[in-house]
Amino acid sequence: MISLGRNICTNLENSSRKEWVETNGIGGYACGTVSGMPTRGYHSLLTAALDVPLNRVVMLAQTEETVIYRGHKYHLSTYQYPDNITPQGYLNIESFRLEPFPIFTFRLADQLLEKKIFMSYGHNLTWIVYRLLTSPEEDIFLTVRPLVSFRGHHLRRQERHFINTHHELQEHVIQLMPDGNLPTLNISHNALVYEHSANWQQKIFYREEHARGLESREDLFSPGILSFKLSDVEPGFLAATPETLAHPDPTTAAQAEVIRRRDLVNLAAPSDDFGQTLSLAADQFLVRRGDGLSIIAGYPWMVDCGREAVIAFQGLTLAMKRTSEAGNLLQTMAGYCSEGILPNHFSEDNSQPRYNSVDAALWFFIAVYHYRRVTGDSRFIREHLWATMEEIILWYLKGTRLNIRAEDDGLINIPEEGAQFTWMDCQVGDWVVTPRSGKPVEVNALWYNALCLMRDLAADFKQPVDSQRYGQLADKTAKRFKSLFWNEKGSCLYDRVEDNFQDATLRPNQLLVLSLPYSLIEKDQAKKVLQAVRRELYTTFGFRSLNQADENYHGTYEGDILKREGATHQGTVWPWFIGPYADALRKIYGETKAVKEEINRMLKPFADHLKEHGLGSISEMFDGDPPHQARGCIASAKSVAEILRVHLELQNN
Repeated sequence: MISLGRNICTNLENSSRKEWVETNGIGGYACGTVSGMPTRGYHSLLTAALDVPLNRVVMLAQTEETVIYRGHKYHLSTYQYPDNITPQGYLNIESFRLEPFPIFTFRLADQLLEKKIFMSYGHNLTWIVYRLLTSPEEDIFLTVRPLVSFRGHHLRRQERHFINTHHELQEHVIQLMPDGNLPTLNISHNALVYEHSANWQQKIFYREEHARGLESREDLFSPGILSFKLSDVEPGFLAATPETLAHPDPTTAAQAEVIRRRDLVNLAAPSDDFGQTLSLAADQFLVRRGDGLSIIAGYPWMVDCGREAVIAFQGLTLAMKRTSEAGNLLQTMAGYCSEGILPNHFSEDNSQPRYNSVDAALWFFIAVYHYRRVTGDSRFIREHLWATMEEIILWYLKGTRLNIRAEDDGLINIPEEGAQFTWMDCQVGDWVVTPRSGKPVEVNALWYNALCLMRDLAADFKQPVDSQRYGQLADKTAKRFKSLFWNEKGSCLYDRVEDNFQDATLRPNQLLVLSLPYSLIEKDQAKKVLQAVRRELYTTFGFRSLNQADENYHGTYEGDILKREGATHQGTVWPWFIGPYADALRKIYGETKAVKEEINRMLKPFADHLKEHGLGSISEMFDGDPPHQARGCIASAKSVAEILRVHLELQNN
């Protein structure tokens, strides 16, 4: 459980930077800040995934809440406008906690009011529940004004952009019917009174969007006001959903979510609060895609991604002992393979995925390797994955849809100058921030590992000719890799090789050469690589994407899109690389006490981070310069997966 007291909650600058996210397993989410003040256009109470897991639409954006007690008004909500902040409900927050979902406690003179927000798993359904924790001698009334918007979650809406403001009333249900193909929003409630009082809340200001150089003002529509008589026995509630609720019951819905999440934690069986919190965070990224599963790369704005799915695979499924979901996820990704390539990103409107990744298909083999290692289920691999794996190898040998292929020397080459096909894939217009054409070091390590796995699986499947062929390809790749990539002067590996150019830029990608299952370099060399990367790139929250001494280094990730993208892989810290580092350390030095202590020291700062940015989760990235401010998505699949995996492995070894 994460708990924050009044001293934090009533400090607006602090509490408005601490964000929470609730998810529903189908791509929808609710998101906000501890202060209650929305600072992003993504902050909403119901962002529904209308075409699972994407086509995400903000429906119930916010609520404006006021309590009347003994003739005094107490605000619960907070909004920023261009010239002021009003109302200032954050001043009445007594505490905030995740238990397991967001729970606010407000002090109203001598009374305490609890507000709980959660989503029902598998449904675009958000519950907002109000309950007194005390027994007042006088009546306490709560008014709630729902603020709605019907827009894609990346967009912002102004009043001049017409929406259908017509709404209908049924018993204890407000129905708002937007234009176009969007579904009706049903707001079920148990209020005593509903008063039709339509208006627009204009020019709500989102400070985080402003800082990122994005549209930062929005108008939200309200159909009217709900009035509740509060009690310590019967909670007041709103349930927002495009679905139809026959008998809305917030107590039963909350109990179901508590039990579901408790069972997930019990399955993974972490022994401490850190592991339990991350186990709950891990569940938020697994989403349904058709009859299969996928992984949302990060909240609140990222889509599900092929690369993130196979990198985060171990931590989100196998480490959590969710082996059936692991197989489902692999089978889903295999189904999207096209001409040897797995999708990099799925599109928000669920149209054609983007096939612009050289490494996602190769990471797929690493996921399969670990699935086999943990489950021993070679039969599943042979029946459901083997054909896709053979197809990928074939396309990489003859040339994929990206014109990427294994050259005569056995190494994978990216021929297109300026292509952004590796995980360092930032591009703004025609500007590729981190061009890595030629033969990237981690891509070829992944390729070698794919060939070795195919060799071993073919032997298991009694295919000796294929096993020999894959073995010969692997040997050829290894021989050329060793002759090209060792940087004697730097005592490390080149980041990429292109024609006669060997790129000595120091990046963490070479960690993957050490951490992947099949080793490519000698142990003495591996020790030197580990030392160089640790010495030059390690920070409190992971590894810098570029050495500080490099002239292209950017120490902070902030400003407009050009400045931010220019820093993303040019110095920004990526926490997910702690996973490969820990794997490399164990491979090279063994499971010694000193190794375990070093890994534990690396994990320790994340226990505090769980209370700092995306509450209960781990950020996508951090500034390269101290104090290493958290940046990017507030909850990152790769970050959570790798930190959780390493933590659970420490506990179990």
